[in-house]
Amino acid sequence: MNRNAPAASGVLGRQPLNRRTSALIAATVYCALLAAWEVYGRTEYRPGGVLPPPSRILGVLWDGRTAYWSNTLTTVGEAAAGFIGGVALAVVLALVMDRLPLIGDGVYRLSLMIYSIPVVALAPALVAWLGLGFTSKAAVALLAAFFPVLVNLTGALRSTDRRVRELGEVLNTGWAGSLRLLRLPYALPAFTASLKIAAPAAFIAAMIAEWVGADQGLGLALLYAMFGYQMPQLWAALVLSSAITGLLAAAFGWLARIATPWHASVDAGSERR
Repeated sequence: MNRNAPAASGVLGRQPLNRRTSALIAATVYCALLAAWEVYGRTEYRPGGVLPPPSRILGVLWDGRTAYWSNTLTTVGEAAAGFIGGVALAVVLALVMDRLPLIGDGVYRLSLMIYSIPVVALAPALVAWLGLGFTSKAAVALLAAFFPVLVNLTGALRSTDRRVRELGEVLNTGWAGSLRLLRLPYALPAFTASLKIAAPAAFIAAMIAEWVGADQGLGLALLYAMFGYQMPQLWAALVLSSAITGLLAAAFGWLARIATPWHASVDAGSERR
């Protein structure tokens, strides 16, 4: 019995790291990588090289802050319009498909077929159809945001726990009452999780649409830097776009925790603190 005690205590002693310790470890790793990158860039980088030092990239961002700010606002506006439209359309279509399952199955399969087409392939067609202005970029962003929300929300509504459905039948709530009181709250975690995917996807899609044709935008700035082989400018646009998509994912992750405090993911997060 005593021989097994150390092993048992060792297993019990292996507790998950709390959030503060995990953040400290991650920050240390990132700082070490940036320091190594800075040293390499300062010693090995030559004009036209692939990895300029981070200090050079930050300098490019600061020197061109006015242009980068204007381009970023343009792309964010396109992505926001597409995101709002895509989420609204996905919610409406998911509810229609849930209410009319015979029609909904066909529409759902058609949506999945369209979703399988890469955004890079759809963007030129939409830009050619809607022109080089704001509308075509917002339309591409709409498609990118639409499908994750539709698939997640439809799947959550269709997989509602049988006991939840039976409760609605017992209470005689009808379709609308059951949806509002029982099934939508049940599907809310999946819906908020889909927003965490849809928002960055809309921003990236807007940038891709700008590659096809635009007169302003962060995607256009990235394209010019790439074809001009201006590596510091290219990295500046990449860093800026990565920061924005990361902030969007973090913001909607926070929104999910606020909107669904009862969900298992929130409980798991609180246990790591």
